[in-house]
Amino acid sequence: MSAHIGKTIGVLLAAAVAVAAGLSLLSGCAGGGEEKQAVVYEDMKASFDQAGLLSSNIGIFTKTVSGDAVSYGECGSGVIIEKRDGDYYALTAAHVVGAENATLLVFTVNTEMKTDDIPGYEDLNLLSQETYESMVTAEVVFVSSRDDLAVIRFASDEDLAVAELADADPAKGDRILCVGNPQNDWFAVSYGNVTSGIERFGETQDHPSNAMRHSAYIQVGSSGGAAFGEDMKLAGVTPGASLSPDGKTFYYGVLIPVSEIRQCLAEWK
Repeated sequence: MSAHIGKTIGVLLAAAVAVAAGLSLLSGCAGGGEEKQAVVYEDMKASFDQAGLLSSNIGIFTKTVSGDAVSYGECGSGVIIEKRDGDYYALTAAHVVGAENATLLVFTVNTEMKTDDIPGYEDLNLLSQETYESMVTAEVVFVSSRDDLAVIRFASDEDLAVAELADADPAKGDRILCVGNPQNDWFAVSYGNVTSGIERFGETQDHPSNAMRHSAYIQVGSSGGAAFGEDMKLAGVTPGASLSPDGKTFYYGVLIPVSEIRQCLAEWK
């Protein structure tokens, strides 16, 4: 299930960190990037659909309770990499799950994203309380000390796909397919190319990473999402992007490549 729902209000904007030092944060501003969003690699789309990998992707909210007040953070993304003893393990960006004293909520492609209208605001709505309550809780089991990566665990009776790690990092020029939840466009897919080798990004942020630039459009909500290569294996995780200060111009995204992911998982296990 994929549905485009208007901008969610009534939630707190979580820290959606851009890993490009010296450029704008991946913030809550509405972005443009229509040309980037319009790019579709039809052969990769067909391979992705045939592989049934959409359900390997998840969405993540944080829920914070303070007295009688309940707030929900901005949406993040993740990708399932393992199923063990009825539990799913997923990769995401560390900054997506870093809120203190917060409960993690996970939704899948099977979650019905119901919304409530807001009187007086015809083009705005927010996720219903029923929707949040239908999500499963998750826990952080590992946070990388090297990159903006974390592993979370959640239990589910759903039959969800598991992404397979690529054998090697993508090369400059390679095509990729990214999946995430940019600005509440649930499980959206974008396409682009890797445009650099591994560089150090985000030195001025809390979660610097060894990452590669790419041209696939991502926005707020994409953080922690998957980047698949042409073989439909997991080539990387996308922790952020570089945008103009007003959020309307997309410059480039970044992905933490599979070699870094493997180091993260080796450290975890």
